[in-house]
Amino acid sequence: MKVPVNLAAIMASPTMSVSTSPFAPDMAIIKRASFPKGVVPKHLEKYLIRKGECAGRTGTLVYHGVKIPATSVCVAEKHGVRAVRRTKKSEE
Repeated sequence: MKVPVNLAAIMASPTMSVSTSPFAPDMAIIKRASFPKGVVPKHLEKYLIRKGECAGRTGTLVYHGVKIPATSVCVAEKHGVRAVRRTKKSEE
């Protein structure tokens, strides 16, 4: 779908990001810009991983029936993150 936009206005905006993809080099990808470096939004602060908090965890573990990296299990347990359960199409 083609949409007429002012690309200069989007590129000048600090809240927008314009990039391309190697899979579609002739198309521009316009999205909301990432958060500034070092800034953590309020709604994500509870998931912030402190330096060295889960350091040294290697390998994979089974967490809620899903095999994931040991570091991810440590973060989930410390921050109370519920794992997303994957289901097979036949179970839906």
